Amino acid sequence: MNDNPKTRGRRSSRTSLAPALAQTFLIALSGSGAMAQAQGNSIVALRTANSGSTIEIVIHSDEPFLRSEIPVLRIGKQEIILSGPAEDGSLYTRIFYLSREQFRNAKSGDRVIFQYGSGEGERQRDFGTLDKTKLTSSAPGGGG
Repeated sequence: MNDNPKTRGRRSSRTSLAPALAQTFLIALSGSGAMAQAQGNSIVALRTANSGSTIEIVIHSDEPFLRSEIPVLRIGKQEIILSGPAEDGSLYTRIFYLSREQFRNAKSGDRVIFQYGSGEGERQRDFGTLDKTKLTSSAPGGGG
């Protein structure tokens, strides 16, 4: 035990400060990457709507979609900007609408990236790759 009143608390304060500094460093490091790969990012649905004239891609993230900038879904080299909120109002889910032509131009295996604004976004969320074989039909009268 340290009985010197001038140094008594130093070791314990350094020890208790270390985990806080490590956590701050990890938070700063994870937020500084060009591509945030949160474990909760996923494509939850790929379906036809409007009698097949539109394809809906429904994405879900652990991070809410809250910013006032234009949400953009990049599929390969394409930028999809037509989107809307989740049917249930969830801030963690967003629906993007592709024309038949946009869907035809997309390829299975293309990266699916979410960002705010067009071009190279400053912070992107990775949703994995597109699998066109997962396309399903909406129920008659259902979907955007």
